[in-house]
Amino acid sequence: MKKKILIQTLGALMIAGSSTAQINSLNPFPIPEGSKAVSANISGNGKHAIVGIEKDGQITFITFTKSGNSFANPYENNPLNDLIQKKSVKPLEPSLSSDGSKIYFAADNGSGNTDIYVITKRNGKWSDMTPLGDSINTASNERYPAIAPDGNTIYFTRIKEAAKGVSIPDQRCGTIFMSNHKTDGTWSTAKDVPEPVTLGCDAAPYVAPDSKTIYFASIRKEGREDFDIYYTYRPDAKTWMIPIPIDTLNGQYHDLTPTYDYEGKQLYFSRGEKKSDALVKADLPDNFKHQKITRYYGKTTDRTTKKPLGTDIKVNDAFSSITLAQFNSDDITGEYDFFLNGSTPVFIDFSHPGYSHNIVETTPNKLENKNDYDFFDKLDLQLNVFDSDMFDALEADMHITADGKDTTIKADQFATGRYKMTLPIGKNFGFLITKDLYTDYEFNLDLSQVVLFESVEKDAEIESSKILLRVEVRGLEPGETADVNIVDISTISRYTTSKTTGTDGNTEFWLRKGDLYQVNIAKKGYTLYNQTTALGAKDLAVNKMKKINLAQGQQDFDPTKFAITSDETINLDGSVTIHAEIKKMTEGVKMELENINFETNSSTLNPSSYEELDMLVDNLKMNSDIKVELSAHTDDIGADAYNFKLSDQRAAAVAEYLITKGIAKSRIISKGYGKTQPLVPNTNDENRAKNRRMELKVISTDNK
Repeated sequence: MKKKILIQTLGALMIAGSSTAQINSLNPFPIPEGSKAVSANISGNGKHAIVGIEKDGQITFITFTKSGNSFANPYENNPLNDLIQKKSVKPLEPSLSSDGSKIYFAADNGSGNTDIYVITKRNGKWSDMTPLGDSINTASNERYPAIAPDGNTIYFTRIKEAAKGVSIPDQRCGTIFMSNHKTDGTWSTAKDVPEPVTLGCDAAPYVAPDSKTIYFASIRKEGREDFDIYYTYRPDAKTWMIPIPIDTLNGQYHDLTPTYDYEGKQLYFSRGEKKSDALVKADLPDNFKHQKITRYYGKTTDRTTKKPLGTDIKVNDAFSSITLAQFNSDDITGEYDFFLNGSTPVFIDFSHPGYSHNIVETTPNKLENKNDYDFFDKLDLQLNVFDSDMFDALEADMHITADGKDTTIKADQFATGRYKMTLPIGKNFGFLITKDLYTDYEFNLDLSQVVLFESVEKDAEIESSKILLRVEVRGLEPGETADVNIVDISTISRYTTSKTTGTDGNTEFWLRKGDLYQVNIAKKGYTLYNQTTALGAKDLAVNKMKKINLAQGQQDFDPTKFAITSDETINLDGSVTIHAEIKKMTEGVKMELENINFETNSSTLNPSSYEELDMLVDNLKMNSDIKVELSAHTDDIGADAYNFKLSDQRAAAVAEYLITKGIAKSRIISKGYGKTQPLVPNTNDENRAKNRRMELKVISTDNK
């Protein structure tokens, strides 16, 4: 595809014939007496200038900084002078980056040809000279580098040996080439700027602050032997405006090395008078000034110490995330200063190794934007450890690594399951959270990447270890199913789950290891099944219940008030099977009521009994056609009369509870049997506990 050339307007053409402008200043920089300024280059932000001076035939360089409206504060200890003195290198045509932190220049590569090099200032020190690489430097002479203020494009002149029989008007004649800076830090293969922008006898390009307006020297008029300064504009990547000579500035002899002040009012260049160079400054006509641009500048500092902090600055397209430009803030002063073109949103990412990032979303607005930013090097983490099922806060053990190695980060616990710690930015932290009866929980907090917030909160929802509970419901008619309800009574929320068996009477649950569960089965026409199981881990369940009761300010948990079912089998694979026996509601059928508890030597029901009694109420309402006898039994300890009386009162208390819940009094008979009907011999405490019981017996199935 051919590159497009934009034809300029008639008004622009008429400028070429206007009169010569007034030269405002000869040698506009304060240089040492006896020296002569021969070249100058001004950084894109207009704050820095590097001036070549000649004295006794020797060229050295002086750096100036802007003070008010003029350049002052000459600094002769220029890094280019170090190259001259220490390496016998002769730098040519230096070009400053937008903020003055890089100097591009041409120098003899040792073979008699010139290549382009760069030196960079970091932490107040200048690097060694580095060639820009084979994509730019060739066997020809590369001279007059000019870095665009956005840092994305470098222009330069490539001077080739003239073909045999071809004469050129000046040995500095060449073709202007350009190369783009890639995100990996290298440069693309240089390509020549298209005709008629460059015609073969061009030199000394300079890029204005908008990175699109370009000034350069050229000999292109028939019969001319001296350079004139031309203006061109590049509105987009494929389009160029045909160059226009700035005849208001061009003199009788050659005019070279144009450079431009950020203010856009004046052009500095070297002027030949009788073949002798001198540095001059002249007003630039409005038609040749750069387009309006957006300037971003300010200072970056350490948030804690308030000291300046050098940062890397990337400008990324807000839609594609493509890096459009890269800059730096100064390592010594923290100052940054750069320009952006366009009008589409971008993200400006400020960063420094070991520190937070600061990402600013902005749209270039053709104005100056001054903002100072500070950066932090530590992050405060609050870690909340929770049970993933119950969301209860948990105390846990924690192991932390940094970049795969153990670290001494201290985690301070300020509440149950809540920990605070401070982490240095720049490392990838690994966390391993462990707790008995829970699976390990691992996560990474990578602070070596983009960190935007000074504090974060992380929830670690750890999962309890699980045991498979198989429930086999026995006593069902063939093909019938039953609903099995499981209540976790060792959790504050009393988590409940339910399933319906298959026609084989079986179903399965994955339940939390170490918890205490009630297994309830209620089916119309069948007795109620209500048992408590610890899934083969009774000690763990009892200890957990103790902790929960104490945390709630209640008395210590009494495990004797909960009968752990004997209907369970622990399988070889670690699972547990409960064999739940239910019976048809026929006359004479008995059902033992588990977990009906009374206060010591009293017929007053303990509140722990209400849950099972409420299930009995539901079962009696479901089977409204039956009448029952409630019987209470004791062990053999105590006088017979006392045991009869106590058991009779307890049976009556249970009957009264059922009546208050809506069961008709006519359906219930209560009776105490004392110690007269033991289930097992009263030979030990375990057997006596079995004999202390409440039973329900169906005495009629025709409630009419």
